[in-house]
Amino acid sequence: MDSLAAEMAISKRTIYEHFKDKDTLLMEVIRFYQGQHKKEAYRIINESDNAIEALFRMMRVMIRQMKQMNPLFIHDLKKYHAGIFKKLSEQNDFRDFSITLKLLETGVRQDVFRSEIHIDIVNSTLHVLFDLFNPDSDFSQADYDRKLMFDHIVIPYFRGISTERGVKLIEECRKILE
Repeated sequence: MDSLAAEMAISKRTIYEHFKDKDTLLMEVIRFYQGQHKKEAYRIINESDNAIEALFRMMRVMIRQMKQMNPLFIHDLKKYHAGIFKKLSEQNDFRDFSITLKLLETGVRQDVFRSEIHIDIVNSTLHVLFDLFNPDSDFSQADYDRKLMFDHIVIPYFRGISTERGVKLIEECRKILE
């Protein structure tokens, strides 16, 4: 709190007038960034020509954000703010399932994802796959490149739920990125 107050050129008392304690402040910061991420994701989905393009655009943003995030953030959150970590974990609040649900529903409507998929199961499975990208996962600790992981885990998963049109769009988007 001393460092934060100094950086902002305010007193610690001023901070505590707005936030009960460090955990409250941290939770508000996390909620703020989650809200920003959600707005950005919905904007990408709404502005993209199709759900496949939106997927690739969102993955680029996520990979860039993961590279910017200190790998010790989750470790420190567990160690120094166990209550917040537990609360976020119990509420499954580290990730917003509504964003990927919107992407999947949009893709089904656009006929790029197969209509017979069980969206809730596909959505939950997608988040299990995303867990492989966490800094403390076996894959991340094995030092696999994020793009390589994306190409060999996420892309085959989306190919499996895609229509023929969706598969063609995936291949087009992959070519653009290469």
